[in-house]
Amino acid sequence: MGILAAFALASSVALAADVRPLAGSIVMARAGSSPIFLWNATDYVAKLVSDKVLGDDGMHALEATAVTGLAQKVASSSAATVAIRVVYAKTGAVSPVYGTPTFTGMENVLTISAPRGALVKNAGPWATQLADGKVPAGVKIVVSGKLPPPQ
Repeated sequence: MGILAAFALASSVALAADVRPLAGSIVMARAGSSPIFLWNATDYVAKLVSDKVLGDDGMHALEATAVTGLAQKVASSSAATVAIRVVYAKTGAVSPVYGTPTFTGMENVLTISAPRGALVKNAGPWATQLADGKVPAGVKIVVSGKLPPPQ
């Protein structure tokens, strides 16, 4: 395979420009036939805030990246359905003693579930659709929180 052909193949599986790279860790929270993964998206959300990508655009970016990260985690799984719960650490006022923001708890933002086989096969197109604000057939999103306000 020539260099040009290899480049064309590599770029055909690349994610849409709107899908941001994963920041933070994804860990399995529950194993079994319908595993649940947990994504600590604190670093990702901090980047959204600093880039002023909040509201619906921020949520769509979060959904798109979550689907991509989940697909990578479950590629070799045999589970029928998989889910990812997205959380981030909330911060409060800056502590006068330590000079750093105080921890005010964890925000449970959303949970996405989907059939594993379809997710692995369609992760790229699904991420693009989610980034555009469209929920693909078979994907279930339950929003349970919100992103922080602009700073």
